[in-house]
Amino acid sequence: MKQRYARVPTSEASATAASRRKKERSELAEAVATKIQAFAWVAAGGFVAYHTKLLSVLLSSTVANRVWLDVAAATFAINCVLMFYLAIWLPYVQRITYEWSVHCPRVIPTMTGVGIACGASLLRGLWPVWGLLTPLILAVVAMACLMSLHFVPTCC
Repeated sequence: MKQRYARVPTSEASATAASRRKKERSELAEAVATKIQAFAWVAAGGFVAYHTKLLSVLLSSTVANRVWLDVAAATFAINCVLMFYLAIWLPYVQRITYEWSVHCPRVIPTMTGVGIACGASLLRGLWPVWGLLTPLILAVVAMACLMSLHFVPTCC
């Protein structure tokens, strides 16, 4: 393979400009690769959710354990309320400008525990439907939901 000729920088300014361009190009390539991977997860999650009929199973399956699905729905609602509190109520209503961990240090650990309870109860509620494939199905759909946030526009 032939080596390409690269001009030797004659000044410090041209050397920093070249390194800056190289860094910008590397950051752009990394951002594009991240978006491609996120799209692949979202596509895989949509494929799995469509072919397993996830929404109809969650809403109307007689095989699923309804008690555990209700617990999962309740814990998900609790996490949504806590997220609303952190993301909307504190900064826009109460005008809190400092970190969440300073104002309310127990909310994030509480959300973690409630989220684990939500995942476990969802797993237990859907186990009669898909059996051993349930953790794999839920993991792919959860990763798709997480990666879909890459496509939400930011305001800043």
